[in-house]
Amino acid sequence: MEIQEVKRFHKPRKPENEIRNFQHVKILDCNEPVSRVIYECWHCKQGLLTEVDVTSSQFLEVECPNCGRTAIRLMANKAISTTPIPSPWQ
Repeated sequence: MEIQEVKRFHKPRKPENEIRNFQHVKILDCNEPVSRVIYECWHCKQGLLTEVDVTSSQFLEVECPNCGRTAIRLMANKAISTTPIPSPWQ
């Protein structure tokens, strides 16, 4: 009779106080050639409303008018307008 030893590796626990980054996004008029995207800037959490042309898709980085950094990355042809708004999630 052969005895096999089974070794179990324990998964490292994630700290409970670990900060998880996420971004609120809401897409409106997704069946239209021009869609509206309501979201928060990834960096400064400013609420933004962007109208995008989605007739064809390519990688698009939208700049935040508040902090000047990339607010969101979308698959769209071009950003028609970006307007700062109060964040609906705060």
